[in-house]
Amino acid sequence: MDEICPFSHAFARLLCAPNLGTGLFIAHEIWCALRRGPPVLGVPNRRVADIKGSLSGTTENESKAPLIPSERVDEIAQLIKDTTATKAYRLSINESVTPGLTSTKFGGLPYWPKGKPYPSTSKGQKLMLLAQLRLEDFAACEKFPSHGLLQFFIDSDDDCSGMDFDDGCNQDGFRVVWHESIDQSVTSDDVKALDVPNSFDSWDEALGNPLRGEFALDIRLETSWINPACDAFDEVFLRCSRQLLGDEAVDGRDDWYSCLAKSDSERIFDLFEVKGPLHQVLGYPFFTQYDPRYVDGLKDMDTLMLQIDSDGVKNRDRVLWGDVGIGGFFINGENLKRGDFSRVLFNWDCY
Repeated sequence: MDEICPFSHAFARLLCAPNLGTGLFIAHEIWCALRRGPPVLGVPNRRVADIKGSLSGTTENESKAPLIPSERVDEIAQLIKDTTATKAYRLSINESVTPGLTSTKFGGLPYWPKGKPYPSTSKGQKLMLLAQLRLEDFAACEKFPSHGLLQFFIDSDDDCSGMDFDDGCNQDGFRVVWHESIDQSVTSDDVKALDVPNSFDSWDEALGNPLRGEFALDIRLETSWINPACDAFDEVFLRCSRQLLGDEAVDGRDDWYSCLAKSDSERIFDLFEVKGPLHQVLGYPFFTQYDPRYVDGLKDMDTLMLQIDSDGVKNRDRVLWGDVGIGGFFINGENLKRGDFSRVLFNWDCY
């Protein structure tokens, strides 16, 4: 990710803004980003950046008196990992492989059965395939349906890629589609005949397209645990601290870092660091700004179906959400097991 130029895409969007209102919105985005300064890659969340910023401005003696001894920090961290551990699939782009029509992949032509209405917005704009998951590739976790193809579509003609700021579950500008079975007779030519948008469109043709092509994916099953970028980390840290050290360990404090010395807070960040790009299926999400589920009353969206991170190599973007952002799709876990994708939260944010 450190090869991505964080502001170039925003300036390009500004130059190509279709109207004054959109131009002013993008200009405000750039202004806010410049005020914040360049993103600190590896610090994927405004909440984390704010915590680190507050720590950098204090000394051990100036900060609130720590309650938790330094020698117990690693023990608490291990308990947090033990109690929140869950299986997740890390995805990595493999440009040496050309994905097929029904492969697990980012972008490209979607599989689409003959005769089935293709997803589009209420204004008739056809949606673009963002990602496609062949569910048999993810059968080990048993949280998804065990068969078929799961697809994620976005509106590449929309500056916000189809995300609705007022209602993140409004699937007019995005869609999640589950094909329970695959018709092997469908060909790429059949899909091309539908004249659908695709991820090979450049940013000046499709401002809402974060992809720069079609990408095969390597899939790796890993263990994921909660991290300081998650809003729930405070609650989990305090609970584990009480479990090991008693109620006096937190003394009524409502955030984790006020219980620790500055150096121990930095130790927690080190222990829970996850290297990007953070493409994943299931597991714990990351955000560059905040977790919308805790702000917008959507805590029931407890399962991360898919997360796609900005990703670049050798001064070339492969995935770019705005200014080095990250996108994710969330669902209630019970609905996921039932294969009910009628209510899904789509969110992406950037620096």
